[in-house]
Amino acid sequence: MPHALIVEDDPNSLSGLSAILSADGFSVDTATTLAEARAALTRFIPDVVLIDLNLPDGSGLDLLPSLPAQPPDGALPVIVMTGNATVESAIEGLRHGIWDYLLKPVNIPRLRSLLARIPRPYELTEEVQVLRTKLRELGHFGAMLGRSSTIQHVYDLIEQTAPTEAAVLICGEPGTGKKIAARTLHELSRRRKGPFIAFDCAMSRDSTLRSMDSLLFGHERGAFAGAENREPGLLEQSGGGTLFLEQIDALPNAQQEALLRALDSQTFMRVGGSNRIMTDFRLIAATRTPVRQAIDDGTLREDLYLRLNASSIALPPLRDRDDDVALFAEHFVEELNRENHIVGVTSGSPKRISPSFIRECLAQEWPGNVRELRERVRRAYHASGDVIETLHADEHGGIGGRGLNGSSVQVTVGTALADVEDMLIRATLEAVGGTRHRAATLLGISPKTLYNKLQRMKLEP
Repeated sequence: MPHALIVEDDPNSLSGLSAILSADGFSVDTATTLAEARAALTRFIPDVVLIDLNLPDGSGLDLLPSLPAQPPDGALPVIVMTGNATVESAIEGLRHGIWDYLLKPVNIPRLRSLLARIPRPYELTEEVQVLRTKLRELGHFGAMLGRSSTIQHVYDLIEQTAPTEAAVLICGEPGTGKKIAARTLHELSRRRKGPFIAFDCAMSRDSTLRSMDSLLFGHERGAFAGAENREPGLLEQSGGGTLFLEQIDALPNAQQEALLRALDSQTFMRVGGSNRIMTDFRLIAATRTPVRQAIDDGTLREDLYLRLNASSIALPPLRDRDDDVALFAEHFVEELNRENHIVGVTSGSPKRISPSFIRECLAQEWPGNVRELRERVRRAYHASGDVIETLHADEHGGIGGRGLNGSSVQVTVGTALADVEDMLIRATLEAVGGTRHRAATLLGISPKTLYNKLQRMKLEP
């Protein structure tokens, strides 16, 4: 069903227009001011906007910059309604790209003629599905990669879950790509225009500046020592969008309970505040341990789990994804080729992968999943020549098996760490004859990182 936003401050006109659009098959949201309309646009992307030119808080044309520049099916149709159209106002509207003008009282047949030309979502379904099928065959689903049957099932779940407002629990071993899956859910949802805020709950233990309550819910000025200003929390920062909480089982029990209350009541209070604030975020959470183990250990509240588990997605380990391992390896090498040529640290043709390298990748169990594969490919890439022959290239004493002939750096106790790093970089470059690619490999960093450090040191990169 196509969706319409009507912005009109006259109650009778608003009621009449809503009835007409509803009868013509539109779902309808209404606003009486520019402020209300802008708030509505943070929640959804309409298929058509009908707006009065004269509103209590400004001109209807002032809303145009807030409209999506590229909605899914092209330019967003905007119909401006006015009781006193002038040549000047028409020219101004056309300059802003409005679709049409309607004089008040609105000519209903004319309005219905315009509405009949609004694309219906179902008209695009077949075309969109064909495109998605082709992308899936190539192994792409948003930012996710893979064409195995196990990951295709995950894609199906994400497509089904994304358009809803339900909280989602993503499960999977470390390194399976839970954050990428969460972002894909966000990008396919109606909240894709809003922010995507990710927070690792395990990091809360390292926070010394703000309490966990403050991080989640924000605080008022003077709420505690050092609270010099009001600060929004994660729930407010993700307003109109999605909040992804990684390792939610690392969140203290008290905050898990408070989060559950916020989800159920759709309100919360800042630390030191007295007024309840409405929530407008979608929660996606992930656990660092198997869910049942986390519940049995007491690190995850069962009531919070039940609230999240209404929509859950389990990411398969890499060892269960057939030839996706080869697809990831090829993708990571392509990324490294682009990265190294962009920063100008390599010359010649991009590196290639040998069949033996792919066979080695497929033979591994990959307990660390995609994260481990990415790191192993990176190390093999930097330790190889033009062709990457083996995953173990970095285990043979550097490029071509050549060492540094006992080169060393002497450091006096008390030397600043930054100076030690500079000395080590200079000595390594000297030992390998200035070959930045090999120096980066021996230092255990990427050529891009070395390039940035050389710029900081003001050496010619």
